[in-house]
Amino acid sequence: MAVRDDEWSEVHDNLIYEWPELVLGEASARRRVEWMVAQLKRERETDRKLVELGMKLAEQVEENARLYEESRAAVRMRDEFLSVASHELKTPLTPLRLKLQGLRREVETGEAEVVPRERVVRAVQGAEQQLRKLTVLVDALLDVSRLTQGRLALTWEDLDLTEVVREVAERFAQQAAKAGCALEVEAERPVVGRWDRLRLEQVVTNLLSNALKYGAGRPVHVTVEAEPERAVLVVHDEGIGIEPEHLERIFGKFERAVSGRHYDGGLGLGLYITRQIVQALGGDIEVRSEPGRGATFRVVLPRQREVDAG
Repeated sequence: MAVRDDEWSEVHDNLIYEWPELVLGEASARRRVEWMVAQLKRERETDRKLVELGMKLAEQVEENARLYEESRAAVRMRDEFLSVASHELKTPLTPLRLKLQGLRREVETGEAEVVPRERVVRAVQGAEQQLRKLTVLVDALLDVSRLTQGRLALTWEDLDLTEVVREVAERFAQQAAKAGCALEVEAERPVVGRWDRLRLEQVVTNLLSNALKYGAGRPVHVTVEAEPERAVLVVHDEGIGIEPEHLERIFGKFERAVSGRHYDGGLGLGLYITRQIVQALGGDIEVRSEPGRGATFRVVLPRQREVDAG
């Protein structure tokens, strides 16, 4: 009795199982060998599929573990940021409240009908200073929100990078003097390009603020260079420097590459925002540094937008 064709497609747990018709029937020895080989192939294919499934499950387990660790790190970063943000936002509010409370007490309890003009001016100046700090912090948070959602609007206009750098440097004159850092600007020739003034000022401001913060009381050098199609801004300090493993990380959100003893406030967003703005302007930013030998930030910007050039 011959073996039916549909019986050849059946799979049996026993690899050496043979249909009775193969043994007792008229099937040839070749037919029996083919049957056994088919059984072995089926079993081998099953083993292969099981191995592949096991490998996929192992990869999935590894991927799940990675995602879990990333989630934990993200939650930890969020909690740390909220803690820092809460502290930093309170920092300017506390002296602001104290100054206003002191001024109110003097008005309410003072014997004189009029508070001395000098006293009012000092209180108002102090309040304005703290409000400026608070505004910077809030603006940084808003910028991160806009960048995350891809809503960073740019207003393009023809600008002179040299002029922008010198204007921003003048605003930092008092802060530089307080930090004991000589602020040296080498920008003699106009370097005109098409950029967003507000965002360009923000880039220069963040880099100068960073250089003065970590410059360790040493000179800060700012250079503006012109190339045929590009503008180059270089900000170099001679301060504490950055460890090699931190050179890329400092451009991340809420990241710093210094210990607490070198840190004097901020949300850790300045360099992250700076890179995002530079890239939005079509440029690039890089940093070179060695511990104890300062840091050099180099910004390269196209002088004309690609859409304008086309």
